Amino acid sequence: MRQAIASRFLILLSVFLLILSAGCESRSTTANTSPSGSNTSEQKAGEPTADAAGKPPADNAAPGATATPAPTAPAAPKDGNAEGAAKPSQAGEPAAQEAAVSAVQFISPTEGWAGGPGAVLHTKDGGVTWEKQYGGSGNVESFSFLNSSTGWALMRPLQGSGSPAQDGKPAPAVLLHTVNGGAKWTELTNSAPISKSFRFISEKEGFSGSRYTSDGGATWTSLPVPANIKGEPYYVSKDLGWAVTMKQPDYQIQLTKDGGKTWKTVWTHATVSQVTQAVIQATNAQDVWVLLIGESGMSQTSYTLLHSKDEGKAWKTVVAHSTAGGGPAPGYKTEEQVGPKGPGTKPGQLLAINSDTAYLFGECPPCGDYGTVSAGWTRDGGTTWTNGEQQIPGLNAQASFISDKQGFLLAGSSNMTSTLYKTEDGGKKWTAVQSFGKKGS
Repeated sequence: MRQAIASRFLILLSVFLLILSAGCESRSTTANTSPSGSNTSEQKAGEPTADAAGKPPADNAAPGATATPAPTAPAAPKDGNAEGAAKPSQAGEPAAQEAAVSAVQFISPTEGWAGGPGAVLHTKDGGVTWEKQYGGSGNVESFSFLNSSTGWALMRPLQGSGSPAQDGKPAPAVLLHTVNGGAKWTELTNSAPISKSFRFISEKEGFSGSRYTSDGGATWTSLPVPANIKGEPYYVSKDLGWAVTMKQPDYQIQLTKDGGKTWKTVWTHATVSQVTQAVIQATNAQDVWVLLIGESGMSQTSYTLLHSKDEGKAWKTVVAHSTAGGGPAPGYKTEEQVGPKGPGTKPGQLLAINSDTAYLFGECPPCGDYGTVSAGWTRDGGTTWTNGEQQIPGLNAQASFISDKQGFLLAGSSNMTSTLYKTEDGGKKWTAVQSFGKKGS
């Protein structure tokens, strides 16, 4: 009986050892099998081994050499840009940023155009980045855009090239036109007899002083002007226009309602100093702002800003700026101060926004290293006037406002790069947005 028990024990031990051996073989087989769902293919004997990037080693690798593992791609930073990847430019395309510009117009807080020698630039992010839309041989002086699609650009021959100025008038200009926001610019004429103050009021009608077009700028005709005119007239429409004349010892503000056939003096005033130039802007048929520019001396020019809301029946002296070098403000006597002084030592650009709001930029050529520009404004039709405290480096500034408080200002000089500034509080604070032109040029 003891032999029978021993036999059974040996049989059970043999079965146990067989089961244990089978389990070890199963685990060994599983360890050498690719995981389910893996794309790894079975490697055949004699085939080269691919590196971590899926590329085979070089055929001429030295025998026994160890392949260098492929570098691990760095993790993307939090801003979503992988390290080493191209990042959006914060200064615009190099060609755009390096273009020297002196003209600007915005139609919204984000979209605008800038121009200068051989360039029209375009922005859609408030002036931070720019693209070059057009390159030519002339200098782009100004723009007139009706909306985001339709606009014009005035380009004049660069100094020392093209047609020279004749009889003190600007050389004929090239007028460019776009109907797709500047994606394509078309030359309408290369002999436009107009100034940088040109403007369009519709797709067909435009004005520049006494010049008028009814075909979108392809051709221009002359409207009549009164004798002894100072500066350019301002035509609100083909029939309604304003002009300033000077006939000693008085200056006159004149109005036409029949396209210049007849002119009527609506305001006249004696003046000690000569009216040498005049700048006029009207915001509607009744409302007009008139800047009288007087005499100059010692980098100073005297000037007077007038305003009428009722077609010239009543006038308000908004600014009367007398200077030591230029003498009394036009229309007033020496030491007579009938209105507040304006910005700068000489007048710059006048921008009439509506019947209540107008901006006047003043320049001070001897101030700072390159001269300075400052802004003055009224928001109550000229009853009160404020001169801003901020002095912006540069001269020959050009501003563009999209509302009574939101605007852009481009300032620079021949010795410095031009810089675009913006304001959101009506000129109290100007913040630099972008600079243009090669430094040191």
